[in-house]
Amino acid sequence: KYINVVIVPNIPFNGLRIRLYRLLGFKIGRGVFIGMKCYLDDIEPAHTKIGDNVVISYGCYFALHGKGQSRKSITIEDSAYLGMRSNVISGKKDLVIGKKSIVGACSLVNKSVRSGATVVGSPAREIG
Repeated sequence: KYINVVIVPNIPFNGLRIRLYRLLGFKIGRGVFIGMKCYLDDIEPAHTKIGDNVVISYGCYFALHGKGQSRKSITIEDSAYLGMRSNVISGKKDLVIGKKSIVGACSLVNKSVRSGATVVGSPAREIG
């Protein structure tokens, strides 16, 4: 837990962050950027799956467990973009952020996002 919460998010080199996240058990594809100060839920790292060419901006948080909540998975499909300080929280169902979708900065994603969609807000809603 200490490695995931304190050490990895503060490493200034993306490649090293990705390697350490993989060593902890997270499923991360190729060409991924995960910004500093992100928190990936470490209760069951294998339940977080990140596809190829995904960008997760600085300060994003992922949660897949909580009081009265079973451990569901979070899947971010290829070429998705998550804006700075966005939060992704799975609920009673697995959560999927679809291919080439965009999550706006500071958004709260608590439901799946379809491929190619742009979502913003808290909770995140699809726009235009």
